[in-house]
Amino acid sequence: MTTYRIVVEGELSDRFVASFGDLRFEHGAGQTFLIGDIADQAQLHGILTRVADLGLSLVSFGPLDPDDASADLRAST
Repeated sequence: MTTYRIVVEGELSDRFVASFGDLRFEHGAGQTFLIGDIADQAQLHGILTRVADLGLSLVSFGPLDPDDASADLRAST
């Protein structure tokens, strides 16, 4: 498993939480950070497809360094 951070434009409401399973939501600076463990590329592809299907604007995505996981995520984007 690898912990990923996926950043989308806008501060998503709680109605989107169910769309992304176990990913944790954090908001800041007009963006939403989806953070969680992703098992493989197929799961990552599925999440990115869901982002597109919902019409969300993808800002960035990538694995988190273990040191970054405990840092303030809003400051690193």
